[in-house]
Amino acid sequence: MTQSNQQSNQQKYYDEHYSISAEEAWKTWQPNSVLSSKEISEFSINSNAQETVLAVISGFAPFKSTLDIGCSAGDFLIPISKSSVNSYGVDIVDFSIAWETLKNQYHNIHCQKLNLDESNLPFNDSSFDLVTMLMVLEHVFDVHHAIKEVSRVLSPDGFAVIQVPNIACITHRFDLLIGNLPCTSNTEKKDNKTEWDGQHLHYFTLSSLNNLLNQHGLQVQKILCSGKLNILRSFWTSLFGSDLIVLARKTSD
Repeated sequence: MTQSNQQSNQQKYYDEHYSISAEEAWKTWQPNSVLSSKEISEFSINSNAQETVLAVISGFAPFKSTLDIGCSAGDFLIPISKSSVNSYGVDIVDFSIAWETLKNQYHNIHCQKLNLDESNLPFNDSSFDLVTMLMVLEHVFDVHHAIKEVSRVLSPDGFAVIQVPNIACITHRFDLLIGNLPCTSNTEKKDNKTEWDGQHLHYFTLSSLNNLLNQHGLQVQKILCSGKLNILRSFWTSLFGSDLIVLARKTSD
């Protein structure tokens, strides 16, 4: 199988699994009310991953330009856009109906379909002072290409927030100890009958993620996790966090 066929099959797979942008329900879609009703400064660190990320990045607002990779319908961009001159989003799936609704309500939000394994990000070098990528990196084939692109479009001293599942979480370690395969995605599909671990292609530990970011000029500044008691578990995120939320800064060129 050629590389082009592999890429086409990958796109087809995600289109089939997430083919929701053309459904009738999306024509009456409205953004998440919790996210859309608040300014970025009003969010706090709690069990919700998106709200935790917003609380972390609020200390660096306002922004000139921001990018969310894997933006889905784009709800997460709304509070960011209130503190950003322009906010961009890309996703492998076409959510064009939701994106058009967002653009009509928030003129500085711009989203488009993009397969990061098939192309580079469609932006110039040093275009953004903030890039977010939440629960996306485990889905791409080439993680080095993805992080290299994040680093390329970040301005010197810009920030990136990366969230990935943590395979080294104590519950996953126990699963392996008793001979079970850890499930790092949707536990409702733990039997892998319809999809294999939520289409996760890669597994990360804090050490491996840190090494990956360092290779491409991103230095970790803060490490958190989401979920219940996440503030306590973040004191030893590498062991007790089911996910890793990493704030990294691009070293100056």
